[in-house]
Amino acid sequence: MRGRAIPLTWLLPLALLALPGVSVAQEEPEIVGTMSGLLDDQAHEWFILSQGADSNATYTDAGDRIVIDLVGFSDPDHWRVRDSLSLSITLIEGEVAAFDVLHPIGGTAKPPVFTSDNADLLLVIDSFDVEGNKAHVSGRLEGSLAMQRSLEEAATLEEGVLISVEFDAEASRIEY
Repeated sequence: MRGRAIPLTWLLPLALLALPGVSVAQEEPEIVGTMSGLLDDQAHEWFILSQGADSNATYTDAGDRIVIDLVGFSDPDHWRVRDSLSLSITLIEGEVAAFDVLHPIGGTAKPPVFTSDNADLLLVIDSFDVEGNKAHVSGRLEGSLAMQRSLEEAATLEEGVLISVEFDAEASRIEY
């Protein structure tokens, strides 16, 4: 099922990671999931981490609407924005209604980035099972990410990259 991308919703989680002075708990990071597959015909693996109360795999449940956010990092020992992969998925009544994908290629979440805006992507959720305040989510993402060179320019497939990634993670529930 193709979902409509929601522009710029990916910016907040990654922007928070880039803020100087944001401290991370001293506990050792735990790998709570992975995203692995091909990006631009090269094998990649991103680690989804949790450290104390801070997790990069979360979900919110608003009844018939569930939002799942997954952020994977290429190095499990460092939460660096560069070369990370971020998925934000909205389920309505159990079906994918919208999703955003972001792959920063610089040191921040600002362009240049590869994004789902104006892209040609298919996202499939294989499972989303809730037990207590945790949810197991798995699925796959396939297609082409678009390149966005600046905030003033729209993303375009002309310089896009192919992506074929499977993801599997344990997401923590966030309640407001």
